[in-house]
Amino acid sequence: MIALLRGKVRGKAGDRSIVVDVGGVGYLVSVSAELFVSVSVDKDVELYCVTVVREDAITIFGFGSMADRNLFEALINVRLIGPSMASMIVSTLRVDDLIEAIETKQTAMLTRVPGVGEKTASRILVELSSKVGLIRTAVGDDSIGNVRRLSISAGVRNEVEGALSALGFDSKEIRGALSRIDGDLDSEQALRFALKELTK
Repeated sequence: MIALLRGKVRGKAGDRSIVVDVGGVGYLVSVSAELFVSVSVDKDVELYCVTVVREDAITIFGFGSMADRNLFEALINVRLIGPSMASMIVSTLRVDDLIEAIETKQTAMLTRVPGVGEKTASRILVELSSKVGLIRTAVGDDSIGNVRRLSISAGVRNEVEGALSALGFDSKEIRGALSRIDGDLDSEQALRFALKELTK
């Protein structure tokens, strides 16, 4: 199974897949929405991957961090959560937010995930109620409870503003989300932070 890909982005396919060239072999990788818009063609990328094998398809899911990759792998082993929904959860919620939602049974937190309604959120929380330990182990303690005080450079700000505008957010919403960043972030991290702020 493929666990790590490091190479150049050669193209984008659909709305959430990229082609990564590793030693002359192109891998089609499904990524989060924010990662999809933040990577550039002909630029280097490093992805932590999970390979999902089904009867009719083999899909590689790629993530920008090992913690996200491990969280995804833990989630797809839970009943009711398929790879697509797991990817959406990882893209939308921070690990500590997800754990808080499970422990306090907050369906509102999960309904922030695109495609998850109140009933589905309730059922998922029931399934996840016994998996908190598994999730903590999967992502590691360093990924939980960290307060992210982050900021961005002018170049990163412009790149993120353009990406968010392309996703349909208006300039006032974008400026508000970016104003809450305090610390040094690259474009992928800043885009992820802003998307989470905008989808609260």
